[in-house]
Order: sequence, then structure tokens, then C-alpha cells
Amino acid sequence: MSDRIASLLARGVEIPEPSLVSIGAEVDPRRIEAGCKLFPGVRLEGAYTLIRSGARIGTLGPAMLRDTAVGNDVELGSGAFEGAVFLDGSTFGASGHARPGSLFEEGASAAHAVGTKQTILFPFATLGSNINFCDVLLAGGTGPKDHSEVGSGFIHFNFTPFGAEGDKATPSRFGDVANGVWLRSRRVFLGGAGGVVGPVQVGFGTVLAAGSVYRRDYEPDRLVYAESLPARAVSFDWRIQKRSTDKLRKNLDYLADLAALRYFYSHFRRRLAGTDPTAIALVEAGLRLLDDAAKERTKQLLRWGDALRDSAAALSHAGAEGPEPKRQLEIARQLSAHEAALKNLVVAEGASVFGEPLRSTIPAQGARYTQWVKTLTAPQVAMGIQALRSLRDHWLSAPSGLGPLSALGRDSAA
Repeated sequence: MSDRIASLLARGVEIPEPSLVSIGAEVDPRRIEAGCKLFPGVRLEGAYTLIRSGARIGTLGPAMLRDTAVGNDVELGSGAFEGAVFLDGSTFGASGHARPGSLFEEGASAAHAVGTKQTILFPFATLGSNINFCDVLLAGGTGPKDHSEVGSGFIHFNFTPFGAEGDKATPSRFGDVANGVWLRSRRVFLGGAGGVVGPVQVGFGTVLAAGSVYRRDYEPDRLVYAESLPARAVSFDWRIQKRSTDKLRKNLDYLADLAALRYFYSHFRRRLAGTDPTAIALVEAGLRLLDDAAKERTKQLLRWGDALRDSAAALSHAGAEGPEPKRQLEIARQLSAHEAALKNLVVAEGASVFGEPLRSTIPAQGARYTQWVKTLTAPQVAMGIQALRSLRDHWLSAPSGLGPLSALGRDSAA
């Protein structure tokens, strides 16, 4: 038995078959709490790996965790989990693949054979089986019996063939942060055996019926039966981009929601963690994930910006009329100029954006987020929604930050 395994057993970690569990030398045993259980076939790697009491890892087969933070009572069945964060009570079934940027908040779940990457699920959101759900934010719902859900066999198509290498500037939002964090929003349902071509924005309360692929934005409270495309074959030039300002706007809106969520983690979830160092470390893992998500979105936007330069040249060579070639060049230029601002989600960190009356409702010793948020009154929730909206608007419009770039995304001539 290795010294690392012996150290964990001495701390009260349950390991039924010590010879079938591997712990990397860089894993800090102090970040593995007593009362968690590591089943046969578990491999832990990475200095950031953290597992809290009540968590059960590898219940359905071999499981590898690398730099992944796991909260209380989380269950990870089997598969590979890297650079992910699972908050209290979340679950992932057999043959899972959670790549960096996967954030499952309280009670969120995925069934078997699910792939996630740069995926943010708000509390109790549920993914069925055989799903590929990357580069998305899914909010909505009020609790474990009223939650947003994605049906089995669903795909979020997050890659386009445009540009020299294709692009992934395709993040989609189902619901939004400003409303979703208060657990008062109507749920979203994405039907099985279907998909969405990103980037799209879909409002709370909307249902996309099963069996279709959707490409458009939808307002709240819609039942959408299907979309269809005419059967045709047309000439295609992979260099030429379309709807550039629309794509820019959706990417900036997604980043603004990340900024709002980061503020909520920094100023509310951190306080909810109380003085428990492991609980605080879990919140810090969420903050680190959100910062890395901004870097990933910025990387994909800059790659898309390079493709816009080629697109503008191709449009000009083809004799295209109108402002589109010039607009695409300007977007590409502004993206490069604002790289640092795009990566920086920190907004007004020292300001009392929410006001002490709302933050002071959190007990000094901390509280469970899903319980605390339910104690808030309607006026308090309205205050929080407005504050988060104002914060994201400030992040988008600050003249010293993203103001000039955001103005291009609001170009009505697109």
C-alpha cells in the first residue's frame, strides 16, 4: 500500500480496495475529506483535485479525476473528469467525459455516455443519455422537481466549417445568469434526438420539440415544433462569413453572463461558504473555472477574427457590395485590440453592486445556496436581478473596456 493511500485511509477516506486506487504524487491529501469513498479503479491526479465528504467516485466503473473539484454528496459513476467542478449533490453517470470548463451546480446531473466541455449547468439541470453538450450555459427551474432538462440523444453543434480551420465561436445560452441564479425562472426543455447549431439564445420557459435541429433564437415561453431547411445545393466558399455582428453579439452576451456569474461566486457563494476552508476552496475552483472559460471564449473569438480577415478579402475579391467587408475587418481589429478586456471577467469588485441588505441575509457561518436563495423575498430577488443586469451591461459598455467592440455587435445594419 502506498504512503498516499495510507494517509487517506488514516484521514477517514473510504477505499474498499486500496490496491486498485491510484493517487498522484501532486494530489494534496488535505483536499480529500474524510467520509468520501473511492471505489476500485479510481485514479486521482492534479494539485487542484478536491473531494468533499459524502462524495462517491467510481460507483459504476473506473474513473479518472484530474484537477477536478467535487462537493459534498456528489456521485461520479465512471469515465474521465478533467478541469471540472461539481457542486453539492450533482451526479454524472457511467462512461462520462467532462472536459475543462464543465461546471455542474447543486443537484445538476448527467446520465450515461454524456460529453461536456465549457458547459455550465445551473442547479438541478438534467442531461439525459448519449448527449454531447459543449460550449453552453443552461439555467432555469426552481428545484429538484422543476428543472431544465435536455433529452437523450441531443447535440449542441459547436463547430462550423467556415474559415481555414473552422471555428468554435459558438456558445449558446438557454436562459441567463441574471434571472437564473435566484431559482425563480421557468424551466427550459430541449427535446431528445435533436440539436442546436450554436450560437443561439433561448429564453426561459421555451420548449424545443424532440427530433429537430434548431438554428434560430427563441423568446421565452415558446413551444417550437421544428425548423426545416429547403432541399438545395448551392456554391460554397468556406472563407466567406455571414452575420458577423450577430455572432459577435452572442459571444459578447455569453461572456457578459460569465462576468455576472463570476461576481455572484466571488461575492455571494464565497460568503455562503462561511469559514470552512474546503468549502471556500470549492468556490475558488468555480472562480478559476470561470476565468478559464473567459480565456477559452476569447481564444475562439480571436481565431474567428482571423477568419473574418480572410472573409473580407474573399468578399472584396468577389465584388461584394455594401459594408460587410469593411465591417468584418473592423470586428477583427477590435477583437485583437480588446483581447485583455475579453479575458477579464472582474467587474467592479470593490463596489457594493448588490447592496448590503441583500448580502447581509447570509448567516455569518454560511449557508447552503439552494436553501438560502429560497428565503429571499420577491423585492430582494428583483434587486438582485437588476444588479446583475446592470453589472453585465457595465462590463459590455465601459468605454475603457469593451464599449467599442460591443457597439459593433449592436450594429443594426448586420
